[in-house]
Amino acid sequence: MVRSTMSKRDKPQDSELVDAARALDEGLERFEALATQLEQAPLQSEKHLERASATLNSLADMDEQLRLRVGALVSAISRVRDRQQAQAEAVHQRAQVLQTRTEVFKELLVRYGALGQSAGELNVRMQEFAQQRQQAKTTEEQTALGASFQALQTRMTEVAGEAQALTQAADESDFGDIARQADSLRQQLLSARNKMSLLQKNFEAS
Repeated sequence: MVRSTMSKRDKPQDSELVDAARALDEGLERFEALATQLEQAPLQSEKHLERASATLNSLADMDEQLRLRVGALVSAISRVRDRQQAQAEAVHQRAQVLQTRTEVFKELLVRYGALGQSAGELNVRMQEFAQQRQQAKTTEEQTALGASFQALQTRMTEVAGEAQALTQAADESDFGDIARQADSLRQQLLSARNKMSLLQKNFEAS
């Protein structure tokens, strides 16, 4: 079994806040230990008094060090708070962008859904027109068929224009998928319209 090892170089660096808190905690432990030592120290001889005095001086020095370490921890906390607030503001701004983008996407999706419905209705009308053309025998029926053809062509042009407008709007909003789908539908509509025009001309010439 291979045991993974981590060198000091690979060990992740502690944060400034962790370092400051650890330094303060270690200082407090030493201060408390010396304070307990002073409290329990005997004071029955000159040597005892000298030793207690030295311990007292050490505590005074450590007290100043603790003040500095407390200040360092407070400063680290302040910087962490500032970082957190900056990140929170960035998250808030991103959330607003996300909300706006979602609303734009939903609007484009609704337009694409309506476009698809219009294309489906046109497909039904084209099938009906093909059947009517096959059944048209009299001049009156052919005349009515010509009017239906013009109305169908006009509607196909309108829907193709709607598809083009949606393609442009999706491109400008940087929603490439909807833009490509709308443009594909536009091309299909224009192709179908051109084929119908050719077939109608052949029908009228016959």
